[in-house]
Amino acid sequence: MLFGRRYDNREISFQDNDRGLVLYRYGSSPEDVPLTAGTMIRVAAGQHIFIMKGNELTDVWDQGVYRLIPEMFPRLADTGAFRNHPYGPLDAELYFISTEPITERKWATRTPALVQEAGRVYRVRAYGTHDFHVHDVIGFILDVFIDRGLKNTYEVLGFLATRVAGAFTATVSEMGLPVLEVINHPGEISDLVKDKANRSLVGTGIEFINVLIEGSSLPD
Repeated sequence: MLFGRRYDNREISFQDNDRGLVLYRYGSSPEDVPLTAGTMIRVAAGQHIFIMKGNELTDVWDQGVYRLIPEMFPRLADTGAFRNHPYGPLDAELYFISTEPITERKWATRTPALVQEAGRVYRVRAYGTHDFHVHDVIGFILDVFIDRGLKNTYEVLGFLATRVAGAFTATVSEMGLPVLEVINHPGEISDLVKDKANRSLVGTGIEFINVLIEGSSLPD
């Protein structure tokens, strides 16, 4: 029986040495051991895990050490994962989420902000960095991962960069500031851009901690 088995000492964990991954699917690296019944899963501080069986979200856990058995993962057990694979790799996917701040991610406008001044329309572009963190893990899983279908850090970062760029465009277009003020003092509107960007993230479980406009320009 599964419950009477002497389990081995294999342990699953994830360490992001570069502190740049907000979402990691276990098994993406050739060094990852198989997701097998009875294996220990270690979830570090600042991490959560969740397991998907097909399109179904099963179990979600925060910091701790867990053995991959039905008693600890009851919703996964309800899908038949343990019954179908009692001693071998499970037909399920394990994901790690970092709730630590992810810093200095780049963004840039794809289309310029239109600023009207003295009867002319100026096209302003900008670029910079942003810092963010996941503050609501369940919201992140349901909205970003399941509803939006963003399955890895690269896709999440692209989504966030677009939100910041869109917030810059909307902020500059709405404020009616002189063009030279936008160009020469971009840092002064960074907080306004951050606030607008955060309003666009309501329900996603993500929050921008900081938005920095490093430069802006008038394309030829």
